Amino acid sequence: MKIPPRVSTAVFSISVLTLISSPCFALISVGQLTKETAKEKYGITMHARKNGDAGVKVWLAFKKEGWLENFSYAKLRMVDAQGKHRLSATLRPNRVHFQQPEDVTTVAFSADADELSRCKFLVVCYGSNEGDVGYYLNVKDFLDMENPVTED
Repeated sequence: MKIPPRVSTAVFSISVLTLISSPCFALISVGQLTKETAKEKYGITMHARKNGDAGVKVWLAFKKEGWLENFSYAKLRMVDAQGKHRLSATLRPNRVHFQQPEDVTTVAFSADADELSRCKFLVVCYGSNEGDVGYYLNVKDFLDMENPVTED
């Protein structure tokens, strides 16, 4: 059975529209957060501690309130010395330490201390009170690169 060209064109058009209207292709507004704005406006803090052979563990801690109530995901982004994209990875919320309060969400990664200045978090919230928004938090803006460890 041969499909008439008009039908196959219509099916193709509907398939493409369905694919591009999928939420995973939604555009978001992306900005940058300073250490002060992250803490004062959103309650986001960044911490670090030694992590054995894995270098330094860096994590964000926040409560799911306000803009972060609809926390969707976080990513680690790293660039090379020339500023070109080196790697990215999706970070899952996970408890960083045993005493962490139940209402605090944390996302973390570990890297060599020499690489931290080129790392940043991207925190994304779909359907937040600010719309579909993501914010970059540069590790070098939050931690001392000479001594990034904030907790033992």
